[in-house]
Amino acid sequence: PESIIMASYRRKPQDVTCCARCCRWIQGKLLLLVNLIDFIGGVGLVGFGLYVYIKNFAPEYVYLPLIIIGLFILSTTFFSTCGAYNYKGCCGCFLYPLSAMMGILVCLAEIACAGLLAAYRKRYSEWLDKHHNEYNISDSEAEQLEHGTMAVIVGFFILALLEVLRFCVSRGFKKGKREDDEQKRMLSDYEEREYRQIKNQRSLERAEKHAKLRAYYAEKYKL
Repeated sequence: PESIIMASYRRKPQDVTCCARCCRWIQGKLLLLVNLIDFIGGVGLVGFGLYVYIKNFAPEYVYLPLIIIGLFILSTTFFSTCGAYNYKGCCGCFLYPLSAMMGILVCLAEIACAGLLAAYRKRYSEWLDKHHNEYNISDSEAEQLEHGTMAVIVGFFILALLEVLRFCVSRGFKKGKREDDEQKRMLSDYEEREYRQIKNQRSLERAEKHAKLRAYYAEKYKL
């Protein structure tokens, strides 16, 4: 019976508050912004790695990590964006853990590569001095490459922080959206059952009123 089911609710479920809606909106926009920055960073790493490879401006231990990590960042960004906007479906359940796991791996790889590039920066400078004539690298280009290496190291650390931020924000966004959906479902279920209970109560009252009227007129007219 509806009365027994309604009694299982301690109180009427509340609708999603304005504060919760604002929180989800901020989390969603922040996640979108982080993914956009990561996408730009991934494209930049892949582009810089390919440029260095085509121009022969660096050995393999410089451009290969740039290209590989850039591709991983782009993949993680894609899975994170798809998971954020399909959190209700099976794809969201699959893409969220996948993007989270890839994000952690990328974060560790970025920190490791930043450390290695910093450690091998002097060795790379020596490589430039040794091979600048062989690969027609001018002094200005060599100087730009050295500065570019430092920029890549700083960029790796920034992207690693963004990976941590995205992991925290996406986790809270997913959990909050599901809690909001569950709250809305409970409220809708409660209101539907409340409507049916009121409708059944009115039907019983009408039936009882008609029965009393029939009994009254039956007694009055000796029917």
